[in-house]
Amino acid sequence: EKVIASEPDIPLAQLQLGIARARTKQHARAIAPLTSAVSLDPNQLFGQYELGIALYETGDLQGAAQHLAIVAAKMPGWADARYSLGSVYARIDRVAEATTELRAALALEPRHFRANLLLGRILTLQNRADAAIPLLRTAVEVDPKSTEAKAFLEEAIRKKTP
Repeated sequence: EKVIASEPDIPLAQLQLGIARARTKQHARAIAPLTSAVSLDPNQLFGQYELGIALYETGDLQGAAQHLAIVAAKMPGWADARYSLGSVYARIDRVAEATTELRAALALEPRHFRANLLLGRILTLQNRADAAIPLLRTAVEVDPKSTEAKAFLEEAIRKKTP
């Protein structure tokens, strides 16, 4: 904070302050320095990602989608960015785009727990249990302690069985 107070045009200082605040669950307080960091250096993709996550955590889903889309476009091989964008899209009712991003994440990391879980959940809700079950089984394999994954898998199995 002292560095930023005296040298506000240092993008790395802004980024580090924003990340420090985000890591301590101070997402609302992280937004200003992260916004400054990406304004000073728009190619700072980690800053764009962290800003997207902070905006998501504070309820600005449209803003989160904008920043996460930048990261996913410039770093298409980063599974977590693709998952995060898909997750936001699912919450703003852009389900087709969400499934595209989740499938991209799974193409990169087939055992990505959260991508398997969310895509499996979406497919179950779309009455596509046959397609959901393998994804949810993978999620349970990856994290056998997840009660959420087990519950979603059980629901998909129930929906499949007439």
